[in-house]
Amino acid sequence: MATAQAIPKIGMILKDLASRKIRSSSTGGNLIRTWSASAITTSSSGGFLETIINGAVRFGNFLISAISSAISFSFTKLWSWVVGGVQFLYNFDWNMSDTAIDKQVEGLWNSFGGILGGAVGRAIGWVGCGVVPAAAVFSFNQSLGTHLLKEVGEQALDEMLDAASEVINAGFRMGAQATFLWLYKDVRRALKDPNNIFGQGLRAVLGSGTLDNWGTGESWTIAKAVEKKIESIPNVFWRNFTEEMLEEGSEACIEAGFAVAGGIDAWLAQQAMQQNSVLGADRTVEITPDRSAPDERIILSGPEAVLRPTIVNVLATHQMLGNRDVGVLINGTPTDEYITPSVQERSLFIEFREKIAPPWRMPSGKRVRCREITIPDVKRGLTWEEIKRAAKQYTSGQRLVTARLNNGRQVQCYASTENEGLQKIKELLVLSTAEILPNGARDSGYTDPTPRRRSLPYLVYPTKAVLVWKKRAADLEGREDIAGNIWEEQRIEFNLWTDDAPVNLPLLG
Repeated sequence: MATAQAIPKIGMILKDLASRKIRSSSTGGNLIRTWSASAITTSSSGGFLETIINGAVRFGNFLISAISSAISFSFTKLWSWVVGGVQFLYNFDWNMSDTAIDKQVEGLWNSFGGILGGAVGRAIGWVGCGVVPAAAVFSFNQSLGTHLLKEVGEQALDEMLDAASEVINAGFRMGAQATFLWLYKDVRRALKDPNNIFGQGLRAVLGSGTLDNWGTGESWTIAKAVEKKIESIPNVFWRNFTEEMLEEGSEACIEAGFAVAGGIDAWLAQQAMQQNSVLGADRTVEITPDRSAPDERIILSGPEAVLRPTIVNVLATHQMLGNRDVGVLINGTPTDEYITPSVQERSLFIEFREKIAPPWRMPSGKRVRCREITIPDVKRGLTWEEIKRAAKQYTSGQRLVTARLNNGRQVQCYASTENEGLQKIKELLVLSTAEILPNGARDSGYTDPTPRRRSLPYLVYPTKAVLVWKKRAADLEGREDIAGNIWEEQRIEFNLWTDDAPVNLPLLG
């Protein structure tokens, strides 16, 4: 690999080049551009084209980084803009005619065309006669092509970066001047209108003749007015004193302003370096805790040192709470039965939501609607596939359908119609030992007939299930029913929105 020993002979320090700094920041410190051989096919179709596209993409990324660096804000640039604006206004001809303004705007545009054409020509020349031939050589001789791209690409990037910087700076400067000239011409035309209230005020102060002749006659600039004022001082001593004072004072003010702006930029850069050295650079991280739910994402932003432990905490919290419920109500009532003589030993709670997979929020940010159905006396030996097959999607609504069972219990379902609700209950009762009594289904109608709160039917999908069963306690720990029996309760919670059964799911016997 070539070293930088010969660089001092041409008087350049490569590490101080703008292209080196930008490339180092955008590639993680790799100053030498490398071309991946895996991106080039050995077949006759597409090899050269891929080389050109690959180089164009790399150059585009580099050019974007360079332009971003060129338009980045600094107090030194701000002060240079202020100085340039004051000097422009100080030497501006305030008595310029409208025709002269139009010609000056046209001249600015024509000048910018020359600058833009020169930049485009330099880019075309370096790419067409330097980079493209080197890339063509690389397609059939990688070692020679790499050498040529290294030698030619370095100079080409520096030249095109300088050209792009010139175009940006010239466009901003000339655009600001043209905008000022247009505004000045329009404002002057408005003030010369006799019906303009501000123009009437100027006429009262300056006189109608002065305002009507504005834009005709000799040129008038602030610089010439100050010079005439200084030349009118009769005493030679005080005339020289005033002239040198103004000249040296303005130059000293400009230099002091650049010193202050440079000091502020240096201080800000030092603070940024200290923060980066301690906390690291600011990063934005997108975490997908569950690969099976790609829409459930967590976005974190902050310094690297703060993000690392935060990411670990987020993943640990998600892993800890991923298989647990936080305040789940099963069918809206506690599972403990205080007044029912016969204890319900096995029940299955199934939750349906308005979305197929998490996150459980709509694109608008609102939480998805949820429905729950509790199945009593579920069979033993059920599998996840059987529950998934029975808990299919259905259309929910505001009709509460209730089905009385032959075990003295009931199943309720909110559906769009009575038939829809009854059909869903029958599908879920495949998992239960109970059956619907003859004429045991009834429809309560709309639970809330208020038009403002009435909603349209919507599809809901199975998302989660909780199997709850009770068994006689081996000791005195547990809950006692009215018959004096002591029961202990256990639960198994598992997801239904996935395509496959959860890993390590215990037996549902």
